[in-house]
Amino acid sequence: MHQENLSELLYSLFNTIPDPFFVIGEDGTYLEVFGGTERSLYDDGKPMQGKNIYEFMPKEFADFYMQQVRHTLEINALNSFDYQLETNKVNLPEFNGPGGMQWFETRMFPLQKTYKGQRAVTAMIINITERRNLHKKLRELSYVDPLTGLYNRRYFLERVRIHLMEKGEAHIMLCDIDRFKDVNDQYGHLAGDAVLKEFARIARDVLKHNHAIARLGGDEFVMALTDLTDEQAYEVGESLRKRVEETSIYYQSTVLSICISIGIAKLSFEDLEKSELIADADRALYQAKAAGKNRVCLFSDPARGK
Repeated sequence: MHQENLSELLYSLFNTIPDPFFVIGEDGTYLEVFGGTERSLYDDGKPMQGKNIYEFMPKEFADFYMQQVRHTLEINALNSFDYQLETNKVNLPEFNGPGGMQWFETRMFPLQKTYKGQRAVTAMIINITERRNLHKKLRELSYVDPLTGLYNRRYFLERVRIHLMEKGEAHIMLCDIDRFKDVNDQYGHLAGDAVLKEFARIARDVLKHNHAIARLGGDEFVMALTDLTDEQAYEVGESLRKRVEETSIYYQSTVLSICISIGIAKLSFEDLEKSELIADADRALYQAKAAGKNRVCLFSDPARGK
């Protein structure tokens, strides 16, 4: 009697847990379906009991999942794996879960004895969509400058390296706000922040490609220009310089005007070996500053064919 009570207790427990718990035969039949009571995370899986996975799952997913079942039985150990599932494509009589594309983790373990006449595994299902989205958000935040919303140096350099490996060349445009320290000293750092954010907005508008713009730090910004000649890259730099020069920046009751200096350098696949991809653009920027600021300079080094 005690054993019967214990079995009833375990059965009740399994059916009240928020996450689904399955017993799946090696032929793909869902021999038992327990739990999964949290409707904000799961559809009701009870109708799957007694059915084969190929009766209610898309074939491609069923193939993948049965491969995991066979693998778990083969290794005779815990097998954990993540996957995406378009829940609306599951053949259920009623959809009462979150719907759409969801991320799940399955923790699959082999039963040591046959169950209902065949080898089988247990499978605990956990909806990890929120966790995945959080990780994605944190990863994106690690690439973003919090003040301007532009990408940071690390992300930018990764993108440039990938582009050079795929396309072979690009232009790097390095921008510096002239006399930015004077703005901070005269009007305060909040005014300086307003200038940085407005420059970021102008740069986005001129270049049209948010992924190609980054803030290096302080008042330095960098852009990647692709599929352009030297002359076209220079024209883009001039367009940006003129737009900045013509824009009035309003901070409280003060109207601020700024100018920028720009250095442009062409990169090729061979430059991937360099430790600093923006070094040539930085030299061109220095030339622009030395020549009086508020201008664009294109890097030139005849000895290196540039």
